[in-house]
Amino acid sequence: MVKFLLIAAAAAVATVPDAPWDYDVCLKKVTRHPDDALEMAMGALKDGDEPSAEHCAAIALVGLKQYNEAARRFDALARKGSAGDAEMRAQIMGQAGNAWILAGQPELATASFTAALAVMPGEALYLIDRARASAMLKKWKAAETDLSAALVAEPGNSEALVLRASARRAQRNFQGAMGDATQALAVDPSYPEALVERGLLRAALGDKPGARKDFMRVLEIASDPDRKIADSAADAAKSARREIEKLEVGKEKLKLRVTQ
Repeated sequence: MVKFLLIAAAAAVATVPDAPWDYDVCLKKVTRHPDDALEMAMGALKDGDEPSAEHCAAIALVGLKQYNEAARRFDALARKGSAGDAEMRAQIMGQAGNAWILAGQPELATASFTAALAVMPGEALYLIDRARASAMLKKWKAAETDLSAALVAEPGNSEALVLRASARRAQRNFQGAMGDATQALAVDPSYPEALVERGLLRAALGDKPGARKDFMRVLEIASDPDRKIADSAADAAKSARREIEKLEVGKEKLKLRVTQ
């Protein structure tokens, strides 16, 4: 599951005073009418090199699920001095990396996040994102290293803790992984991703009842009508449901072996 909020970093492009088009209007179109936003941005680009139009076009392409082209545009824009200062360009590089992740291109995503980190060394956001790309490549040690660095920059970052728990579990460092999951849940006992990770760890360690309890708790959280569920939490609920099904299948197989 990939966390991807492009619009949250929309201010990453310096707009030109007296620009012949409206960047904010373009961004407002992105959510519901990305095709209209793209048309508006491309129209502005016909009149000249307008970095804010290029940025809105890239965001619109994400909305249209044209992730490869969106990533290429973000990458190209980040290299332009007109895109803004170092922090702004790093944000755009990060957006490029997330678009590459959505495109299923973790190697290219890694390159974009590495470029962002070259501009903003030690920035937890880009370290976490690069760790996600490493995880897609099953480069667990690299992921763990970046996540540990992110936790130095932002101690107690729950997202980094859960991702590091996953990387450590993949390397069979169950004790370290459980420590990370436990720490994340100490901050937020209802954090769905942390509950799923602890459930997976419990299952790996043979604690099936404990695993089931964690997975069921995730489903309870997801079904709470008073709670706003983020996309990542919805993904966690899907994972929990799959793991419960696996536990049930395992239980039935055990019954068959006992009765045969």
